[in-house]
Order: sequence, then C-alpha cells, then structure tokens
Amino acid sequence: MEKLIKLDNDDYAIIAQYREQEVVDYRNNPLIEALPPILSIEDAFQQLEYLPEYNEKEVNLSAHHRFHSLIRLTRCYQPTEKTLELEAKFSRLIRGGYVYRNPNSKTHAETLIELHRRLENNEPLGLPPNISKTASSLSMIGFSGMGKSSTIERVLSLYPKAIVHQYPLNIVQLPWIKLNCPNDGSPKTLCLDFFIKIDEILGTTYFKDYGKKGDSLSFLIIRVGQLARAHCLGVLIIDEIQHLLTAKDEVSSSMMNFLVTLVNEIGIPIMLIGTTKAKELLQLNFRQARRAGGHGEIIWEQMKNDDNWEVLMTSMWEYQWTKKRVQLSKEWLDVLHDESQGIVDIAVKLFLLAQSYAIETGTEEISPKMLNVVSNKYLVMVQDMLKALRSGEPNQIAKYDDITPFDIEDFLSSRKPMINMRDKITEQKDKLAEKRLQKELSVLEKVILTLINLDVSEKLAESVAKRVINENKGISSKEAVQKALTIISQINESKKANPSKPKNKRTVNIIFKIVDNGRKEKKSAHKSLLEKGLIIAPFSDDKLF
Repeated sequence: MEKLIKLDNDDYAIIAQYREQEVVDYRNNPLIEALPPILSIEDAFQQLEYLPEYNEKEVNLSAHHRFHSLIRLTRCYQPTEKTLELEAKFSRLIRGGYVYRNPNSKTHAETLIELHRRLENNEPLGLPPNISKTASSLSMIGFSGMGKSSTIERVLSLYPKAIVHQYPLNIVQLPWIKLNCPNDGSPKTLCLDFFIKIDEILGTTYFKDYGKKGDSLSFLIIRVGQLARAHCLGVLIIDEIQHLLTAKDEVSSSMMNFLVTLVNEIGIPIMLIGTTKAKELLQLNFRQARRAGGHGEIIWEQMKNDDNWEVLMTSMWEYQWTKKRVQLSKEWLDVLHDESQGIVDIAVKLFLLAQSYAIETGTEEISPKMLNVVSNKYLVMVQDMLKALRSGEPNQIAKYDDITPFDIEDFLSSRKPMINMRDKITEQKDKLAEKRLQKELSVLEKVILTLINLDVSEKLAESVAKRVINENKGISSKEAVQKALTIISQINESKKANPSKPKNKRTVNIIFKIVDNGRKEKKSAHKSLLEKGLIIAPFSDDKLF
C-alpha cells in the first residue's frame, strides 16, 4: 500500500518505494525504481479502462434524472490498440530519460552545480560535453475529437504526480508535467506556466520568485532547466501544439528552438500533442531534436470499422437509459461508424443525443434513423467535415486542416495487432454484466429504486424519497428507506381512514402488503420481509444497503 506525505499546499505525495528492476539499464536508479511497475499489455488494458457506475434499474427513474445520468457516457474510457501503443511508448520514454540522470551518480550533482553556476554568471545555457544526455521526444498528432488529450490523461493517471525520496536523497521527483501550448505561442508564457504548475503540485513559490516581468527569456529557460533537473522531471508534455501556427513566425521559431533546447541541452524528454495542423510544423522544426526518432510519432486517425470499433461500441452500448433497451448489432455498428466517420467524440455524442431525444419525445427507444435526425439537428457545425470524410476525396478533405489524413497505410499494415481485440469483446461483455450488479447508485436513486421494487408507484417513491433526503442531510440509504416506508404507511393509513374513499377498497401498509403476499405463498412474515431485504437474519454481518 502506498505511503503518503503531506506537502506545503496540504496536498499529498507518495513516499518512494523502490522496486527491483529486471531491465539491466534501469537497475540501481531510484528515479526508475520508484515508478510504478512496467505493465504487460493485458495489465495496461485493465488499468486504463474506466467504466462508470451503471444499473439497469435506472431506467425507472424520472426523465429529468435520466437526462443527468446521460452525462455519465462522456466519462467512459475504453482502451484500444492505439491506447496501448501510447502507454508502451510513454513507459519507455520516461524511463529512458532517467537512465543517465541517476541521483546516486556523480554526474547528477555535477549537472545541478553547473546549471547553478551558469545562472549566477549569466552564461548561455548548455550542458558540459562530458555530461551524458539520453532524452528523446514523442509526438502524437491526429484529428480533433479522437480523444488524444483524454488518452494521454488516462496514461498519465498510471503515474503519480510527485514522489518524495527521503534521506539520504531528499528529492521530490516529478514524473511528469503537462502544459497547454500558450495561445500566443510564446516560450516565455510557457516558462511561467511551468513555474505555476510546479507550485500547484508542490505548494512552492517558484512563480513568485522567478516570474518577474522584466526577466529575459534566457533567464527563464535556465530556471526551467534548473528546476526540471532539481525535481528530476520525467517527461514534459505540451498539448495543443498547433497554437504555434497562429503565432508570428519569429515567436513560433523561438518556441521550437526552446523545445529543442530542453531535449538536447537540459536532457528532459518532451512529448508534443496536436491536431493535424501541427504535422508539418513538427516534422520541419522538431525533427532536429536529439534522438527524436527514438520513439517517433503516433498518428491518431479516425477509427476503422473493425474489432477496435466494436470493443468501443460494446462498452458504450451498456449505458442505455431509455425504457426500451436496444441490442447492439452489425447494423448499429455500421450506422454509428458512418454517422460519426470513426471519430469517437462524435459517436459518443450521437449515442447520448439519440437517447436524450428518445426520452424527450416519449418514444423511449433509439433507432438508426434517430441518429441521423439528431446529427443534423444538433451537430450542424461538423456536417461539412463529416461529408468530406465520407467522400474520401483528398481535395475535399484538405479544406479541413484538422482532419487532413496521413499516408501511413504501409506503416499500419506492417504492424501486428498488440492484443486480440476479438477476445476482449467477449471478455468485456462478461465483465460489464458483472459490474452492472455491483455498481452503486446515489442515495436518492437507491432509495427510489428500492421503493419501486417494493411496489410503490414511481411518482410516490420519488416524492417521498426527495422529502426524506431534503429533510435529513447526510442520511444513509438504509435510514432513508425506513423513514420513507414510515411516511408511506402514514399516507396509506390516512387514505384508509378517509370517509370519502370507497369503504370496500382496502389500502394497506406496504409492510402488511408484503406479509399478505407472503402468506399466499405459505411464507412466514419473517421470511417475506427477509427476502425483500427489509430485515436481516440474526447474527448476520450482511448490510441492508
């Protein structure tokens, strides 16, 4: 179990626990030994997956509750082969950058001393030639809406933000820092963002100490290099790199030179993320970075209608809040792919919007035709782009810089599948079926569903549940159900005593109703209540909710 230590900003960092390394290059290096274990493909798939809670009984909730539940779809994350490729490359990138930055070695201390000396003497940045550098770079470029940013966030979640190495090292290691490229493309702004990000993580005051307006870019770069070395930064990730295209030529050139400096002279691995607009910029200006080809680039194109697509749709398909559930079929896979053209963000939005439309109109069932309706009604801004992709004509696609395709057929065809996605489909379906039984709902939803299962009408169940929870802040679901049943019993007794009601129509207490129904099946009152979950067996450790 990870041990935590409190930082100056009242946040927590993990205390380093060192793992023996099987790779020779990684042994006896505390910066690598403190990182999480290197994952197999199967372990990476399992850890990167995120499927929020879901219960099929939620379809019994009122429409406005289901509208809120639909947002849960946007939080789903299902790994694909591209995700696994990124995880493996990032794993090598961060560890490779640490190989010659071992704090136990003499060169690590020499580097810090040299950087400080140059800072004090206002000398140009650059490491002494006898200090080894193994930093590399990795770029990920592709269409907007394909999930590049969300994917790197999932990969980064595998690594802690800060690791504290106690005596004798006394180092706070930062495995990664992720920044967005400034809208103005200014390297000075990026340096200031760098200070702010470290302050957010560690509670330091670097922005206050080094972020003075009058400081030159060269001074800031030296400070960035010094802090990156002092805190043993593993990888610097810069997203939205296409913003450089809107900057002036000299500013854009300055930023690229700055990034190359970080890799070549400070020895910090860099990862750049951007849309296809940034492709030419990266190829022309960043390829000069030392060992840039070591990890290369990941091309994030639209998905093909293959096993990867089916795995994604299978995971997403479980999250249905319409009263009439639709089964995933080959027709649905084809329609969703055609309507979204393999862009994941659009596919998820279409599925969400179709359910919303079905609930709103009262049809309570989605259909392929409905996908087309909501696409034309709600996704007007992307219709021209989708039409261009659907045509497959290069001159039409070229009008949209963000979706310009890459000629990488040879690259893709030469690669072997990293994981059997067909097996994962079956495995995923079984896993989701099990998770549906285990997921928990909010207290309000849980109470409503419990009451509905006890034959209380949906309207009454919702009304009483809201009343109980609003009047009893922090109440548990078990207590809320008990209070709700008491209120419902009072309501029923009141109706029973009301002379205006027909005397021959008996309205009974909900508990009496359960007992009466049990007696018809020759069950004792105790057994009937036990089966409904309202009481527990003597000496049982089971909880009601």
